[in-house]
Amino acid sequence: MLTVSIHADAERVTVVPVGEIDLASVDTLAAQLAAAIDDGAPRIEVDLSGVTFLDSVGIHALLKGRRLADASTKGYAVSGAEGMVREILNLTGVWTHLTGQL
Repeated sequence: MLTVSIHADAERVTVVPVGEIDLASVDTLAAQLAAAIDDGAPRIEVDLSGVTFLDSVGIHALLKGRRLADASTKGYAVSGAEGMVREILNLTGVWTHLTGQL
């Protein structure tokens, strides 16, 4: 099960998914990312510290969020990924693209 909370201030919207991001839950994350990007804040941050599982549809949702943010000229960064989630993002080659970190 996935829950997604949103924390917003004038400078950023932080999207905080908690649980597993897979085919059964990805629509929840995708909808919250789209809503965050539509918000007036200039930066979107996705905190993955509470994510315990991430598959290819989750990666796709994070990348789509990045594309939407770029199209809206907003900053976008993923943070907090640990363990298997961080390893998957590294192995698939998207960690640097989503975070700007090596």
